[in-house]
Amino acid sequence: MPPLGWSSWVALGPEEASAAAQPPEFDFCDESSVKASIDAFHEVGLYEAGYRHFHLDDCWADRSRNASGFLQADRGHFPRGMKELVQYAHSRGLTYGLYTCGGTWTCVGKRPGSRDHWDKDAATFAEWGVDVVKMDWCNHDDMDPVVAYRNMSDALNRTGRHIHLNMCEWGQKEPWRWGPSIAQSWRATQDHVASWDSTKDIIAQRTAIPARHGGAPFAWNDMDMLQTGNYRQAARSNGVAADMSAAEYKSEFSMWAILASPLVVTTPILNCSSTDQINGNFTPSSCRPSITPLQKEILLNTEVLAINQDVTPAGRLLHSAGQRENSTMVYARNLSDGSVAVAFYNPGDSASPGAVPFPELGWASGVAASVRDLWLREDVGVDTGRFPETGFLHVQAHGTLLFRLTPKKASLDSVYVI
Repeated sequence: MPPLGWSSWVALGPEEASAAAQPPEFDFCDESSVKASIDAFHEVGLYEAGYRHFHLDDCWADRSRNASGFLQADRGHFPRGMKELVQYAHSRGLTYGLYTCGGTWTCVGKRPGSRDHWDKDAATFAEWGVDVVKMDWCNHDDMDPVVAYRNMSDALNRTGRHIHLNMCEWGQKEPWRWGPSIAQSWRATQDHVASWDSTKDIIAQRTAIPARHGGAPFAWNDMDMLQTGNYRQAARSNGVAADMSAAEYKSEFSMWAILASPLVVTTPILNCSSTDQINGNFTPSSCRPSITPLQKEILLNTEVLAINQDVTPAGRLLHSAGQRENSTMVYARNLSDGSVAVAFYNPGDSASPGAVPFPELGWASGVAASVRDLWLREDVGVDTGRFPETGFLHVQAHGTLLFRLTPKKASLDSVYVI
């Protein structure tokens, strides 16, 4: 199943002195904030909902390697190193992920990259007990990504520790074609930020990947981190201020789920005011773990999460409603219990109708199926041959409706597979 977790990317920076006018500091983490966030991971409900991955992005490494050429944690922010924090995450039932870069330097902090240090860096990650390594692709000087990522993959394998490798070369060389022999997941798209234009573009990029490369256990197309519910409480990703509506955030989560992307959300889960910080560092005892009501509604919806966490191939585009540009697009994912998840996604700027004939799902037209609305979290009836059986759904602009359709046992004799 795709990784399900949380990332520090825009989520850990303390507020600046002029917090009323400025977002939190970008590209920040330290020992106390990481440990407090591991605890907050549980307290805000992520763990109970099934999330297990805890990832530090480009914020943790020192600006230079140690005298022996090994990576080291930022000595000012992590005076006791990284291993103790990894062990603490494990004690709380979480896997622990760290960021590196395939080039000479990392993308944001200009920290040492892994180029020509594959074995040393892999050994460091393994010795610390790291479970996931995300390798970015900045400052690579035209290296061949297939060679570079295989170098890291082979180095990780030589450690003898099972470590998930997430490749992040932004889908430039079609990693879905060569990634399965190297890594367990790979970025299939450009960076995602919390704007509708970005979200719509990421979905379009992912939709363009042929269904035969749609993903399988331990081989997932990553659409980048979720920005769900981020507004002023989060740092700005790539300098972009978050401005999405509730409907757009539900579309983001719905489409990442049905397309079997890893669901790794980057959002603050600590509520720390400027008075909770000393010399730029958190004093976690006074921070209050929290997420917003909108984030609870979306991120903790276990019925939508279940669509994502199935082991079947990713959802696929079936059709668009009519010939209008940006009309409702219908996606379906066959699930392991015999049901089908169906998303009605409208990227357009006006409302659009949506419907799906059952033969498009691989069923005969006489099949009856019970229908459950996964956002309303309620059963909405039994339909035969088509959903809806008559008429059309109303899909609001930038909105997505998500359903689970389950064929009734009495009509299973009519089921056929495409």
